Amino acid sequence: MYINIKKHILSNTILSVAVVKIVAALCEGILRALLERSDLSTPDMLDIWLWRAQMASSMIQIVVILYLFYRSWKVLNHYMKLVPKEDQQGMGELQKEYFGKNKLASLSVSSVNRLLQLWAVIFIGAELIYDFTSIMYRRFIGMLIDALSSGTGMSDGTFVMLYNMTHGFKYLEILSAILLGVVMTGIFLNDRYLKIATVVILLLFLIAFAVMQMQTVYLMGREIGIVWTSIIYHITETVGLIVLSRYLAKRYRGL
Repeated sequence: MYINIKKHILSNTILSVAVVKIVAALCEGILRALLERSDLSTPDMLDIWLWRAQMASSMIQIVVILYLFYRSWKVLNHYMKLVPKEDQQGMGELQKEYFGKNKLASLSVSSVNRLLQLWAVIFIGAELIYDFTSIMYRRFIGMLIDALSSGTGMSDGTFVMLYNMTHGFKYLEILSAILLGVVMTGIFLNDRYLKIATVVILLLFLIAFAVMQMQTVYLMGREIGIVWTSIIYHITETVGLIVLSRYLAKRYRGL
């Protein structure tokens, strides 16, 4: 069975998630700018107030995203219940015969439902794992700071190098989950562009992880370290998701 080609449930849900993440990132950025840290020699994640704000933001995101996908599932489930389950396949065949493939949604309602569930697991499950890895990574950075301050021979340059190299592990899991969602969507739709985009983003992340060093810039009298793996991840989960949702809505019917 196929839903109305004007109903873009999956793409609109992905767009809503991207907006949630952009708002969360803006709020965290404003908080970082307003909050005066007492110790500027350590990473922001070790500031207890920034850390609590980040964890609170993540929990709120999970709740909001869960609501967005639940609402979308309810809407999709409403359309699915219009026809008894045992008659849905036959209805799909009738729709193909009457309307033709060019005037039907790009995927059946059951396939859209599977993709909706897949993206829900990716966004919610990956965010939970990201929170756990962030907690463990913060502990690791705290140990490095203690080793540096205890005078065990670790230089500031060594700390910066280790911080940059290990920062990629914090984002590798959640970026891989998002890219998995993109490539699975590409497989469902037989879309080579989605598959190619997944490979390109993954290669950029791995190059930044293995080769590129952390850059330091000065903004409003404050020294800011730029970790390229972090930049690639945050662009992917915000701008990238917006581009993906608009691409799906424009290129495919009823998605």
